[in-house]
Amino acid sequence: MSKKIILLTIALGLGFTLVQDLLKITGELELHVLDIGQGDALVLQTPEGHTILIDGGPGTGVLEGLGEVLPFFDRTLDLLVLTHPHEDHVAGLVPVLDRFEVKGVLLSAPDYENQTYKAFLARVAEVKIPVYLAEAERDFEFGSVTLDVLYPFEPVSGKMENVNNASVVIRVVSGENEILLTGDAEQEVEAELLAAGAPVSADILKAGHHGSRTSSTPEFLEAVGAELMIISSGTGNDYGHPHEETLAKAEDLGMEVLRTDLEGTVSLIFSTLHFVPRVYWLRSILAPRLRSFSSRPS
Repeated sequence: MSKKIILLTIALGLGFTLVQDLLKITGELELHVLDIGQGDALVLQTPEGHTILIDGGPGTGVLEGLGEVLPFFDRTLDLLVLTHPHEDHVAGLVPVLDRFEVKGVLLSAPDYENQTYKAFLARVAEVKIPVYLAEAERDFEFGSVTLDVLYPFEPVSGKMENVNNASVVIRVVSGENEILLTGDAEQEVEAELLAAGAPVSADILKAGHHGSRTSSTPEFLEAVGAELMIISSGTGNDYGHPHEETLAKAEDLGMEVLRTDLEGTVSLIFSTLHFVPRVYWLRSILAPRLRSFSSRPS
């Protein structure tokens, strides 16, 4: 093969890669629930180009997931959220800190014995990343997108009987689009949110605790009123997630359910208008799991 042909092949390959990456930029709100096994790792991309990572899953699979949904030249995370320090949420964040510029970290801070969690906190301190303790009074705005922290009501510290209930609960609002992300918060937190009159209504619900029966009470699901429930769980996991009770409750309320253990990475685009079919067709060749989602009228 001649040198010219080799160079042409390389140029075509780079050109195709660039097209792929440019097609990842939609100018819309995007949610990607990554297929990282038994755990959570979610990516939000705002219309203005901000990137927020919420949890990192149980291992390094989050890096591959980020590579699939972000352009290769994008190595900045505007906010990294650790909902709580269980291994299946924090482990992937340590390598993320080594490969991405992280502008801020949001977390709750229970006293929890986990060497990976300690390594994560040490790395955050070493790189001097600003840290924000989650509380209901602290919200974040990224252009047209607001991250409304609903829980915990006040900063968490000290030991907890159930660390799942230290989970940061966030309602993402962009125009008429609303997404509720509950970490591993269980029914006790759900009851607290309802008793406090917190604004939990949303189009999309990321089910608490991987679809466990310990979360997603009928009262909570009815208050959320989501059209779609997304469950992040690993294929054949040891916990039986998602539990049949959760799936039955979603069905009773007419919620569509998408599961990472069955669907792989779940990717959604949100818009006040229907997605342009031609552009979607072009994107779907390279990202077949990407789906259009239009907000319901108010």
